[in-house]
Amino acid sequence: MSQLALVYEAKKNQRIQSKPIPEPVKGCIQVRVEAAAFNPLDYKIYDYGLDFVEKYPTCLGVDAAGEVTKIGPNVTKFKVGDRVTFICTANFPEGLTNDGERGAFQQYALADVRLTSKIPAKADYDSASSFPVAGNTAAGALYGQLKFKEPWLGGEGAYKGEKIVILGGSSSVGSYAIQLAVLSGLEVITTSSPSHFDYLKSLGATAVIDRSAPDVAAQILAAAGGPVKYVVDSISLPPTQLLGVEILQPQGKLVLVLRTQPPTQAAAEAKDIAMLGTYGPSGWYLSEPFWNSVEGFVERGVLEFNRVIVLPGGLRAWEEGFSLHRQGKVSGTKIVMRPLETK
Repeated sequence: MSQLALVYEAKKNQRIQSKPIPEPVKGCIQVRVEAAAFNPLDYKIYDYGLDFVEKYPTCLGVDAAGEVTKIGPNVTKFKVGDRVTFICTANFPEGLTNDGERGAFQQYALADVRLTSKIPAKADYDSASSFPVAGNTAAGALYGQLKFKEPWLGGEGAYKGEKIVILGGSSSVGSYAIQLAVLSGLEVITTSSPSHFDYLKSLGATAVIDRSAPDVAAQILAAAGGPVKYVVDSISLPPTQLLGVEILQPQGKLVLVLRTQPPTQAAAEAKDIAMLGTYGPSGWYLSEPFWNSVEGFVERGVLEFNRVIVLPGGLRAWEEGFSLHRQGKVSGTKIVMRPLETK
């Protein structure tokens, strides 16, 4: 059986072509990809040939949602017909031929069951595809790096009275971090452009500060009642990194989603601030139980998927999706395409 896939053959060389539908191996399920979301990483790999790809050709894309169509050996918690969202990777280190079986930008992909969640009937595939990497990263920041007790292990509501600042609340990571922090009982102060204020308050943020205000640091400190212990910087560009250091109390903790910049490192050392990096939950001890809990959180309404914009044209929408991210035109939403609509 064959499918249509967006095959990445080399830097700046990507085209739609027919390729075999991958068969699930141990610990994997085969999923018909109903929706695939774009990330800035996608166009950066395409433009610059970053080291995330181990072998060519492959399929890019890290976020997807769809319907389970086959079950691999030793898989018991999913069945054919389940609706799921899952993390994808361009290459998979064990058991596969590494020709992109797990990339999102194709009509059928393989999902590692440890990084896959069922989605309830009330959730649509488009919005569910926004969750995997951003939700995983948000959980890693709060429960892996900052060591808050996980809400799926009895930590729900455990941090009432504690404050946290989440910089870039309207980003995908930021919006999921807000919701998980609120689930943990934390009081959230966040930043965004004014057009997203109401949305972020609906997610549970106590205060939302204009990210472009000249006195943004002073406004955050006023809202928080002084310097804070915890900051998650979901943007992690040089200005937000320095802002994070500025609003932290000595010996506070700053979680970044990108590499620490030298000026930030120097400023952090002066205040004895712990700089923590995250690329998602570190280790299966955290990520697998988190993914097992996602469906229940969404069903209860304590976690909602991002707002999305769906591009027409199936896989042919990739050029527009890359361009929107390249030009910095994505704000407060996730851009999504539907591979099965490819003609």
